Amino acid sequence: MEWKQLQEEFELLSSDLIDWLNDEYNRIRSGRISLNILDVVKVEAYGERMNLNQVANLQIVDARQILIKPYDRSQMHDIAKAITNSPLNVTPQVNADSVRIIFPSQTEENRLTNVKKAKEILEVAKQKLRNVRKEVQDQYKKLQGVSEDLIHYFEEELNNITKEYNNKLETIFNNKQQELMKL
Repeated sequence: MEWKQLQEEFELLSSDLIDWLNDEYNRIRSGRISLNILDVVKVEAYGERMNLNQVANLQIVDARQILIKPYDRSQMHDIAKAITNSPLNVTPQVNADSVRIIFPSQTEENRLTNVKKAKEILEVAKQKLRNVRKEVQDQYKKLQGVSEDLIHYFEEELNNITKEYNNKLETIFNNKQQELMKL
């Protein structure tokens, strides 16, 4: 195994980490609602726990409102119960053929709490990146017949790539922070 293979492995794992960070950030509510925020809602349907989007059609009505139309109307109260029991802290409104969620306006306190949550997720992502770096570093240190100079070169290259991905993580966080603090 040579450096290029290790570098590709590191970049693949790091790219997956960036995708994970973006997914986590999509679940944090900013001024405008995203359907990703409902990923935490699991509905008891047909004898198993299912994602909300598997049992209903989801639609954003406006910046603070989501309309949920169940495929099976008998699931309406199960959906409302799942939303109530979720960490979203909202109360659904059950209508004849749909469930409506109206999210409250974001306060300054909520925005700061969400920025703090985003920062915690960033720290988890950085820790995961360090773990990926350590795995790759351990792999090339175990290679047979590699000189000390080559190992030193690999470490410098790995450090440069790690800094690059750390900067990408920071940029994603800064963009999310600006989005969260925007009125």
